[in-house]
Amino acid sequence: MKNKNRLFSKLLLASGVLINVVTFAQQEEIHYCHTNEKMDELKASNPAIALDMEQSKQELEEWTANYIANEYDPNARTAVYTIPVVFHVLHTNGAENISDAQIYDALQLMNDNYNKLNASWSTVNPAFLGIVADCQIEFKLARKKNNGTCTNGITRTYTETTHADVNDDQVQAVQNAQGNWPGNKYLNIFVVNDAGGAAGYTTYPSNWSGTSMSNGIKILHNYVGSIGTSNMTVSTALSHEIGHWLNLAHCWGDSNEPGLAGNCSTDDGVTDTPNTIGWTSCNINGVSCSSLDNVENYMEYSYCSKMFTEGQKARMHAALESNTGDRDNLWTPSNLSATGVSSPDVLCQVLFSGDRTEICAGESVTFTDESYNLVTGTNWTFTGGSPASSTSSSPTITYNTPGVYSVSLQATDGSTTLTNTKTNYIIVHSDPGDAPPYFEGFETLTSFPDNDRFTLVDDDGDEAWEITNTASTSGDKSVWLNNYAAAQTGTLDAFMSGPIDLSGVDPADPIVFNFRYAYRKRTTDNDEWLRFYISKDCGQTWVLRKNIHGSSLSSINSSTSYLPPDETAWYSVSVTNINSDYYVSNMRFKFEFESDGGNNIFIDDINLYPESMVSVQEGEQISGFSIYPNPVTDVMQINLDIQNAADYTITVVNVLGEQIATVYSGELLTGMNQLGFSAALLPQGVYFIRIEGNGESSVHRFVKN
Repeated sequence: MKNKNRLFSKLLLASGVLINVVTFAQQEEIHYCHTNEKMDELKASNPAIALDMEQSKQELEEWTANYIANEYDPNARTAVYTIPVVFHVLHTNGAENISDAQIYDALQLMNDNYNKLNASWSTVNPAFLGIVADCQIEFKLARKKNNGTCTNGITRTYTETTHADVNDDQVQAVQNAQGNWPGNKYLNIFVVNDAGGAAGYTTYPSNWSGTSMSNGIKILHNYVGSIGTSNMTVSTALSHEIGHWLNLAHCWGDSNEPGLAGNCSTDDGVTDTPNTIGWTSCNINGVSCSSLDNVENYMEYSYCSKMFTEGQKARMHAALESNTGDRDNLWTPSNLSATGVSSPDVLCQVLFSGDRTEICAGESVTFTDESYNLVTGTNWTFTGGSPASSTSSSPTITYNTPGVYSVSLQATDGSTTLTNTKTNYIIVHSDPGDAPPYFEGFETLTSFPDNDRFTLVDDDGDEAWEITNTASTSGDKSVWLNNYAAAQTGTLDAFMSGPIDLSGVDPADPIVFNFRYAYRKRTTDNDEWLRFYISKDCGQTWVLRKNIHGSSLSSINSSTSYLPPDETAWYSVSVTNINSDYYVSNMRFKFEFESDGGNNIFIDDINLYPESMVSVQEGEQISGFSIYPNPVTDVMQINLDIQNAADYTITVVNVLGEQIATVYSGELLTGMNQLGFSAALLPQGVYFIRIEGNGESSVHRFVKN
């Protein structure tokens, strides 16, 4: 029957339906899965699969009953069942990318709970104290991948893939990135940010899913362990799901709905767990079906779980001895050798990370050795750092000189020595940064990023911001994101400026910041976001100051890859909420784009300066000065009230102070003078009228729309 069941497994997975799902509901708001509905739908759609499912379930139940009655001796077994485990972390670099420490904590709790080592077991209701079980099941992180190369039992996969009711896209994303981890060799635990409304779920042992990676556990990151993003209250969630994975039902039976009176007539197949309606609160003296309930059982929803019973232990051992679902292969000596669990730890890979990779001069980076699986000594080399070397496992290094630097780590286990060097790993910016006025038109950049004026965030490794000479508002270049080619949903791509020195700006002097962008949707439904952030600590933390999305970003659609045809296609944006808290020597800004399968976006002509830099400086000879209209689209009128006739030169300059046009050169008469200037050919942006003559000068800002 096993081969037949696996054939049906392939048909089932191809149809995109996941069956036998068991859900551990969330504490804050209980969400039950739709297992019964899915199974009913599947049985109705394919009687052959329905028959196979029932036969597989019956086969395991018959095996379990026979094993417990005739073979199982709770006192005979001295060795534990060892199960190789792999934690697959699916993330988008958010909180769900939990630390190794949180995973180690979860593993320790799993082992404590299954081996009667948890400190709380002795405090259970005295009526159940005599049947608290040491389940003799231990979990160890795998040391070898399926291909025999080394691992630390933790994989990390960047993916925007979320839970789907009808397929296993999350598992497929891990398999595509990390290779295959067969379910009959490893207990695969998928740490996710979305488990379809549940805290976690898994599958009972079944032949249709025995070797598949889908034969594992999905669990929310904040239900893993007791530290990091999780907490002690929900820390038993994994032990609960492993119970299902080893053929334990909830104490009230095979459903996800506790609290129903009808649950008294159902059973979990375990002799020493009293029938119960099921509990979602910790009433340890609760009676629901005419007898005291085992409320503190790991297979309850009570959130005060402390124990498995001896009967549950017997049922789990039966699942590990049965070939239904291939659980019997996991703990065999050959599999423990193949997964490296039974082999001595050796150094097989050198890895490290820094808590920051971009800093300003004078700041420090703390590095962490992440090598596995055995390290007895480390030797670091830090180009440009102080100190330049270290033997600590987690050194803190200061960088005083701007530049881009490499880091090297040599690790040893006493017999093997390996080295890992990351080139251009640490970017050190100048502090103080560039003084205002700041203007960026990307004309002088030959590469993007250049690790000086700009750096990038490209988490998905797909399309990223880059220089283009196919579109601009002034000059020949801009930056763009080829979002049309990426066609992704939920990806974040950002670029960050180098530091800007605003420390000398008067706190009462407002900062002017503006930029231009060009964008079109692909379809009406696209909801894409352009966000603008600023930082007052060289990019260590960021604060949102502007976001534009959906139809506010653009209400126009383009079904083809978008390229702005001319200057009229560009939008102008002003940011007016950069307060004086950010008047520091290492202020930085960031543009971030969140995709929704839409179209391309371009950014150009970024301006930043104190408002005082463009205020009128009227002297004794110029008593009145105005521009109308301002902003201007075509012709503007300049009014000057001159006290004494003299020669004057009136020019237009850009934010870099470069003269780009002459408005007038010659004598201005005493009294009001009116001059006209056509700004039609000027690209949209910020400009200044500069008036010089008779020993005085004045400057006034205008905006071209």
